[in-house]
Amino acid sequence: MNRKHCLLLLMSVLLFSLCAEAQLRYGFRLGGSFATPSLSDAPGMSVKKGSGFSGGLLLEYQMENNGFAPDIAVLFTRYSSRLIDEVAGPAKLGRNFIEVPLHLKYKFFLSSTNNLVAPMVYTGPSLLIRLGKGNPEQMSTKSLQPGWDLGVGLDIINFIQLSAGYRFGLGNAVSRSAVPGACLHTNGWNISANIIFDF
Repeated sequence: MNRKHCLLLLMSVLLFSLCAEAQLRYGFRLGGSFATPSLSDAPGMSVKKGSGFSGGLLLEYQMENNGFAPDIAVLFTRYSSRLIDEVAGPAKLGRNFIEVPLHLKYKFFLSSTNNLVAPMVYTGPSLLIRLGKGNPEQMSTKSLQPGWDLGVGLDIINFIQLSAGYRFGLGNAVSRSAVPGACLHTNGWNISANIIFDF
């Protein structure tokens, strides 16, 4: 048996042992959001912030021997922002999205609470997939808008998770603009409640 086969066997054993100690769970996520987009290099234009909401399904993979718990969700998200043009007036940017966040969470299980409450932190990429058009003539946004999430939360009795975080928009979300060089980042605050069940 050569080194490649030994390495493959070792990785397989490690993967199966991790799966045996882990627990795949499913649940629902509901929350609110507050869009804080930033627009630069667009004289005569600005963006207005607004509140929205999100909701959908999630999967969590909880490791039993430590606090790591990656999760993925598929959400309908209303990202409420408005373009303000000094000449043409206000107009709605694309507001409705399918959002797919992939988070790595770490839960700090506290022995003093008999593992009933666990503070947690999370981070990871997220992707906004714009639904429909809904873009004014003076500026249109891209269908795919990546971001990076960072937040904190609380896991209660391994059933309810409350969290708050911030999304940093990555890259320029503008696909076409009447002002060349305009740059839009789809940042935003969010709060959410997860209700998670065992399979």
